Amino acid sequence: MEGGGAKHSPSDVASLSRAPIQPVFYLYFIVFPWRKQTFDSSDLTIYLYNAWILFLYVNIIGGIWKVISVNTTTRGVILPTVLKPGWLYCDRCQTNAPPRSYHCQFCNICVLKRDHHCIYTGRCIGYHNYRYYLTLLGSCILLAVFTSGVSLSLAWDMLGEFSAYHLAGYIFPIFMFLFGIFNFYKTYVVLMSFVCTLFSLMLSGLAIWHIKHVLHNMTAHERWRGTQTYDLGLQENFRQIFGQNWRISWMCPLIPSPLPGDGVEFPTKDSYECPKDL
Repeated sequence: MEGGGAKHSPSDVASLSRAPIQPVFYLYFIVFPWRKQTFDSSDLTIYLYNAWILFLYVNIIGGIWKVISVNTTTRGVILPTVLKPGWLYCDRCQTNAPPRSYHCQFCNICVLKRDHHCIYTGRCIGYHNYRYYLTLLGSCILLAVFTSGVSLSLAWDMLGEFSAYHLAGYIFPIFMFLFGIFNFYKTYVVLMSFVCTLFSLMLSGLAIWHIKHVLHNMTAHERWRGTQTYDLGLQENFRQIFGQNWRISWMCPLIPSPLPGDGVEFPTKDSYECPKDL
């Protein structure tokens, strides 16, 4: 597999964008028309729904593009030949690795401030693309939660009154289809609602895991070791992750926000002086 700093074609983004297009299609062509007819939703409400979904989808596509295209590895970084304090020697790369960097067995290269290898994008999440990963994760959660919320009423309208039988139909719609109880349309509507509900719960759990990383400016490796060496305070931690424009850059991956460092050297809790204290 190519390293995290390799060049990627637009087809990589296109292939990864197929998953989020499913709930968008589901909302535009099934849920929204049903809500407009059933609840007599105004055109303005539907337009606002459409604008919100479009914003989330652009965020997701932009997040995918940034995560896979930004080089977050040691490739192209001038590394010293002498092992500095806090640095480690990587036997596989045969180079000195900066603090907080680790070798990824999938990318086969050391990644700056490595957090983890993202299974969905197939790229390592590190110093230069962690912000984009968080924006991507947040947008996926919002899309899943929104889709689940607005489609639940449609799914249960088709299922009928709440009962153990209908609950089983909500959780196992494919089996209902195979046994001829549900038709294809009903199966698709219920399945999409259930999948979005399930994904919203799973992704929310993942987001809760990463909240601690953001609040304390730590990686998964540092969390497992129980160290908070780089915890510089809430505001500075946000700036270290989301860049100079951290107040707004978390909302969209396309907002320019240069990071304050180079991914090689980092201020520590002991050495950092808060500007307010100067």
